[in-house]
Amino acid sequence: WPAPGGFRPEAENDAGGFLKHSVPRLAHGCRLSTVAGQEDMLLIPEGALRLKGPSRAIVELCDGQRTIRDIVGELQQRYPSEDGGKIEVEVVTFLNRLREKRVVEYE
Repeated sequence: WPAPGGFRPEAENDAGGFLKHSVPRLAHGCRLSTVAGQEDMLLIPEGALRLKGPSRAIVELCDGQRTIRDIVGELQQRYPSEDGGKIEVEVVTFLNRLREKRVVEYE
């Protein structure tokens, strides 16, 4: 998981100002690398970001259809042995970082 960073899961609105019911999608020009046998990479106009752990799953779920709540719920189902609150914090933190890099946009 990405490292947590200051989000209070009980708060509906995080420090970045977007709501958990926002719908994230990859920004124009950003896409997942699909080359079999290679590291998971997120290709962006400025280069590439290496995806580790469940970060690829998070990015794949940013399809412009699912809300942040939906993404968290899906990951909680995929990783039932993980703490649900921790998953929520780390998903929001990771998406905040991608938004700051202009890799993810919200509807």
